[in-house]
Amino acid sequence: MATEVDALGIEVGFTEDGQPYRGSLDAPVVMDEFSDFQCPFCSRFAQETMPTLLEQKIAAGEVRLVFYDFPLTSHPQAAAAANAARCAGEQGAAAYWEMHDRLFENQQEWSNSNANETFVQYANELSLDGAGFSACIEESRYTDAIDANVDYGFSRGVSSTPSFFLNDQPLVGAQPTDVFLQAIAAVMGGETIATAEDAQPEPGVKPTPASIQVDDIAYSLGDPNAPVTMVEYTDYQCPYCARYTAETLPTMLTEMIESGRVYYQIKDFPLETIHPYARQAAVAARCAGAQDAYWSMHDALFSRQSEWAGSDAGVTESLMTIATDLGLDSDAFATCLDSGQFDNVIQDNIDEGITLGVTGTPSFFIDGFPISGAQPYELFEYAITLAEEGTLADAYVQTEEAAEPDPSVPVEVDIEGAYSIGDLDAPVVIVEFTDFQCPYCGRHFQQTFPEIQSNYIDSGLVRYVFKDFPLTNIHPQAELAAQAARCGGEQDGYLEMHHLLFNNQQVWSGQPDAAETFVGFAEEAGLDADSFRSCLESAKYEDAVATDLAEGVSLGVNGTPAFFLNGYFLSGAQPYSVFDQAITQLAAMAGTENSGTE
Repeated sequence: MATEVDALGIEVGFTEDGQPYRGSLDAPVVMDEFSDFQCPFCSRFAQETMPTLLEQKIAAGEVRLVFYDFPLTSHPQAAAAANAARCAGEQGAAAYWEMHDRLFENQQEWSNSNANETFVQYANELSLDGAGFSACIEESRYTDAIDANVDYGFSRGVSSTPSFFLNDQPLVGAQPTDVFLQAIAAVMGGETIATAEDAQPEPGVKPTPASIQVDDIAYSLGDPNAPVTMVEYTDYQCPYCARYTAETLPTMLTEMIESGRVYYQIKDFPLETIHPYARQAAVAARCAGAQDAYWSMHDALFSRQSEWAGSDAGVTESLMTIATDLGLDSDAFATCLDSGQFDNVIQDNIDEGITLGVTGTPSFFIDGFPISGAQPYELFEYAITLAEEGTLADAYVQTEEAAEPDPSVPVEVDIEGAYSIGDLDAPVVIVEFTDFQCPYCGRHFQQTFPEIQSNYIDSGLVRYVFKDFPLTNIHPQAELAAQAARCGGEQDGYLEMHHLLFNNQQVWSGQPDAAETFVGFAEEAGLDADSFRSCLESAKYEDAVATDLAEGVSLGVNGTPAFFLNGYFLSGAQPYSVFDQAITQLAAMAGTENSGTE
């Protein structure tokens, strides 16, 4: 598509691979932006920072901005908005950027509406061809391209929006305008951008506690004037949250909250990619709260989690049953569920949690200092005692040894019980964290894994271990596929299912009936289909997959495929030559002659 200019006279167009850009092709600085049209921080960047960059840097020919879509699943309309912008782009690059600007300017208008109708309205206001635009958004024409952007973002380490790369140097977040101007000047001068890591406290320096909003909590317990404030981010469909509520919270109530030591606040953080009914449950708790029954509903949602989360009658009916059992006004409760009145505040909780680094539930902040996971009561007792003494920050002070971890030092990866192939006593162990719906994992399986197997696994030099790391926010069937492979493993068919899933990735990926396709694969592999189906429907391996995922996160994995070779980290779908060299070196370190390749 020919280069155009926008209303500001700035050159606009599309890269060879279809990415929209603003600015001269000859600009010395290329700024890649990974953004989400429904993200409030992206909107703040677009509204507050972009105008200055356009005027001072992009129009001046110093910077070219290239835009990549990275819709977060916590923003349910974000992918549709990205598609709408691309549909506008079919009518020219200038039209793309006009739609881009309109979407950010009116974010609140379309975020909680029938978004596609609003997008058509914008297209008409921008004098676009309405019929062509409507056809494009109705068929979600750019879903694959948007997914490819997200995969690309993950491959570059992107995990939040907005994220930027200035000549490949990362700059994360909706930073103030001065930060961008300084970063651009640094890059143009051949210097390194000051990163967030550079701003971290030096070893021995106390960190700053997180600042958390107090006007959007779901519920609170205890004395607001208690010496310690504890905030919990929770997900009503999360089994770990249920365990914490059943095993730890009762003691917290009696020993900490009712005794006046802790003021306890609850916020919502539904992980919808793996818990599809969690947001509805959060709404139900708040609707019960409108009838002064939040806490009763909170307890019932967790104690009856399996009832409403797996109800054949439907989650809404199950929630209504719980409300009736609690003696609530059913009509008022039903009206509240349908009203959408809590949509924004729940989303605000999610957005805030993301900015604070929350990635799983339950997550806690004690006087602003984080504690992750369903920890035992003793840990909370310890932390709260430190908070009362005013020394909690000391527990987060980095030591000299911990401040600069050596990336060349191997880590311990737990492979007990994991599926593997190769000699159990092989001198080199490769652990792969994989996502069956990830195209880069598929590429590794098709192009690199066969050579590793023939040259190293079959020769006894490598034991290859499989671990799950489903990126469910962009690959919604990946977790089920991981469970399918494990269900195949029950019948000694893990490897057959693993291969069928990757060889047929395009067949099942994105399909609503993926489970049936997996049953067909099981039959093709000669497995007992009824037993396989029963295993898959029971979700018996959900926790095992989640455990792999959590372990990967703890080891620093944030994209797939990711590998650990005798504990040394290797990221991405690397070519075979990289593995060949690494295996040769590790085998030599182990005192074993390389008999794989010459």
